[in-house]
Amino acid sequence: MTTQAQTAGSDAVERIRSLIEITESLSNIFIEENNLLATQRSAAIAPLQAEKARLAAAYAQEIRNIAADRSVVDGADAGLLAKLRTITKTFEERAADQYAFLDGARQTAEGVVKAVADEAASARGQVSYDSDASPAEPAPIILDESA
Repeated sequence: MTTQAQTAGSDAVERIRSLIEITESLSNIFIEENNLLATQRSAAIAPLQAEKARLAAAYAQEIRNIAADRSVVDGADAGLLAKLRTITKTFEERAADQYAFLDGARQTAEGVVKAVADEAASARGQVSYDSDASPAEPAPIILDESA
């Protein structure tokens, strides 16, 4: 017969193993996404988002459960907890790398939009993108139907 302590210990081991698996899976998605971002293939990230969202929700729930009651991981051996700490550190590093990629892309896009707007405004002799003045009349669009 198993004792209550043995059952709690095996539950803790399963909970930690599950969290390790979720964290490794999220980390692997970050690797894939970061590689796509590094090679400027951001459109290929879209198919990964549903699985990433599912894993992120599961990860967040497990972290909340453990934070609410640390005793749920009592009974897990030190080696398993060390593995969780290691994979969590790696996961956090990959998440930080992804943030840097995305923030850089955002800043670049904003810079391009501002530069185009400023150039368009100066070409028309109007105010720049940052001004509070009212916008100039839109330029006419000419379609060449013979093209």
